[in-house]
Amino acid sequence: MKPSFSIATTSSTSLPMDPRIWRNLPQGLLDRVLAFLPPPSFFRARAVCKRWYSLLFSDSFLESHLLLSPPLHWFLFFTHPTTTNTTTTTTVTTTISSPSSTAFLFNPDDNTWYRLSFSTLIPPNFSPAASSGGLLCWISNDAGLKTLILCNPLSKLVSHLPPTPRPRLFPSVGLTVGDSSFSAVIAGDDLISPFAVKNLTAETFHADGLTGFYSPWATASSLPRLCNLESGLMLFVSGRFYCMNYSPFSVLSYDVAGNDWSKIQAPMRRFLRCPSLVEFSGRLVLVAAVEKSKLNVPRSLRLWLLQPCGRAWAELDRMPSEVYRQFSEAEAGHGFECVGHGHFLAITIKATSDILLFDSRRKVWWWAPPCPFSRDRRGLRGFAYEPRLATPSVGLIESPSISFHAFTS
Repeated sequence: MKPSFSIATTSSTSLPMDPRIWRNLPQGLLDRVLAFLPPPSFFRARAVCKRWYSLLFSDSFLESHLLLSPPLHWFLFFTHPTTTNTTTTTTVTTTISSPSSTAFLFNPDDNTWYRLSFSTLIPPNFSPAASSGGLLCWISNDAGLKTLILCNPLSKLVSHLPPTPRPRLFPSVGLTVGDSSFSAVIAGDDLISPFAVKNLTAETFHADGLTGFYSPWATASSLPRLCNLESGLMLFVSGRFYCMNYSPFSVLSYDVAGNDWSKIQAPMRRFLRCPSLVEFSGRLVLVAAVEKSKLNVPRSLRLWLLQPCGRAWAELDRMPSEVYRQFSEAEAGHGFECVGHGHFLAITIKATSDILLFDSRRKVWWWAPPCPFSRDRRGLRGFAYEPRLATPSVGLIESPSISFHAFTS
């Protein structure tokens, strides 16, 4: 099934290749060449002939794609949902609107935008919550028992996890996906009583096709005291899930193997604004604006790297003063969010659709070109996304035993 890719890019001229070269290539070698194509190019190439069209359903080709295709450090953006409060005589009800069913896929290597539609894949009243390994995780918006949906927007494969055993309101969600395993975590207020002090707990869902381990929604240990998980986002780095804790700022860490939560103090926590956790090439980085009244500490946006000890931070980089001046004018105190992928950082401004990008390898900051598919000037919410034609581990939801054919047919 072909996804609805729409493309906006700058055309480039190249010398045509002699068609006789392609005609004489062995079929196996030709498949290896196609396995290296990025997904948008692959789906355009499928229109060439019936055989190329059928490659998406070929186990051998998808195995080659998983082994040979280079990792793509792209971003997926959704229009930020709006929040409304409804007041009655006794209660105040908070409603979060569902985001648009259209997502905007961005390639920071060449500033190219694509459009993906989820309208036929995801039911109403679900919101994107996490991403990993080519899968996007959606969570039900209604308070109560939560349902997660894992979706590969390219292959159109969708799988529902069973509902959580405990009701929750606005939990944080974490997801890590490998070729033969995945783990999901939901953490937050378990809504035992609307009048009680928050009872913060977490539940985990593990499945590993190689070992046969399958544990649906086991209750994890309680979270530390004085937790406030407002961001709703978790990151998985080196065997641990991390999320921001607010009031006061700190970082919560969940050791998956040890089933244990701990709290890490944030750097300069009294002077941070809009802190976010991002992943840079397998490392955890905290990004935040620093606003201190003393003149010897200028306002800036800084990046701190969590050290191998897991408790201390070291400043990794900071935004140049001229770039920070432009960013401050665009942001105007409305707030911002950050998402990292590979060596790229994307900063989205909540009040506008502007996106500021940073390449940590080249130490370059630049503004992303406007998305040609979005007419909504509301802010965008970003997710790290690696487009993959095949995501075998999604088949573990239906059966703990692995069958590659079941994942792709």
